[in-house]
Amino acid sequence: MVHLEFNNASLANSGPVTLNFSSQEWSPNWTTGKDGDVNGGINFNTNNRYYSSLLGEDASLPLGANPRTLCAWIKPSQLPTDGSHQLVFRYGTTNSANASVLALSTATTNKVSLLGNGYDALADYTVPLNTWSHLCTTYNGGNTANFYVNGNFVGSPSFTGTGPLNTISGSFVIGTWTGSGGLPYYWWGDSDDLRVYDIALSGTQITEIYHLGTAYLE
Repeated sequence: MVHLEFNNASLANSGPVTLNFSSQEWSPNWTTGKDGDVNGGINFNTNNRYYSSLLGEDASLPLGANPRTLCAWIKPSQLPTDGSHQLVFRYGTTNSANASVLALSTATTNKVSLLGNGYDALADYTVPLNTWSHLCTTYNGGNTANFYVNGNFVGSPSFTGTGPLNTISGSFVIGTWTGSGGLPYYWWGDSDDLRVYDIALSGTQITEIYHLGTAYLE
């Protein structure tokens, strides 16, 4: 559905969904991607950097409580403070439980997370700083999500809060929760190879994607 490779400073989606990106504040910087390719990744080194698609362009992505997989290569430069989040990307609206968000979170300990805003699944894991890591989460309905880092299963936490997960079409956004206003939860660091599937991939499939992505890893 979505595969953003960022090759040669391109925001084109090689998946079937049309996404037209812009930023109402500051655009992220182009940087070396996880494969060592010049202008093959995007960098967020201050607040207010993000990309957002046009409203409604995420309408064909998995909505409601339909199965999904969200993946990204990430290279964080810092981790969120306790009780906060840093968003890799999200789609849907930011009303209660109406978004689908891949993020890092901190709630006493460091977490990897799938957020719906008030209905969230968080697994214990500390992603290393300034190092490329492959993060995936899968959701297959129900009240749990599975998390994988570098092809390894790290947890299957239950969602907590007011649910159920009910993603409603909004925009596809890279690097922030809302953009300007509200609780922006900006990303800090680099990201590359963002993906959304309309099925819950198996652990074996996620491991294969990870190994394919390490072929030129710096």
